[in-house]
Amino acid sequence: MDTTNTITLRREPGPVTRSLVALLLRLSLGLMMLMYGLGKLDAERKGSYPDAIVKQFEPVRLPILDRPLPGVHLFATVLPYAEITVGGLLIAGLLTPISAGLSGLLLLHLLFGNLVLNDAAKSSGMIGYILLNAGVLWLSPVTSNYLSLDGLFFGWFWRPRDEGEFRREPDLMGSR
Repeated sequence: MDTTNTITLRREPGPVTRSLVALLLRLSLGLMMLMYGLGKLDAERKGSYPDAIVKQFEPVRLPILDRPLPGVHLFATVLPYAEITVGGLLIAGLLTPISAGLSGLLLLHLLFGNLVLNDAAKSSGMIGYILLNAGVLWLSPVTSNYLSLDGLFFGWFWRPRDEGEFRREPDLMGSR
């Protein structure tokens, strides 16, 4: 009787590689949000923000309500502070799942605004940012996020576990 033993190995990135990828994605999204927020604050000091954004949405009327889009001025006023806060949290890697979730909500609101304005170029660009945010959110658990303040504070308690033990797979082809 001839018996064949097969060992199946899964090649997945280790914790260092996952942490480096998480760091790269967090820094990219965090820097983008931080710089856009600082740019809006600078424009606010010069007096051109948020009026420019609000004026873009004045002619927009919701088809169902037949009235202008509500809350545009409030959203535009709060947006730079939210972008700076969330961007800083992402860069530091502090409360990463929460900050990635909040940045996703911000990006969805901005996508909605671009869709309401029927701006196809900006809308398609927003999809890339949302996918980047999805990557950050996917890698935000502490076990993939050692190169962050979350990893520094909580990472010692959440080290990655082994996947399991090697075991012999059943021979489905039958021994010949």
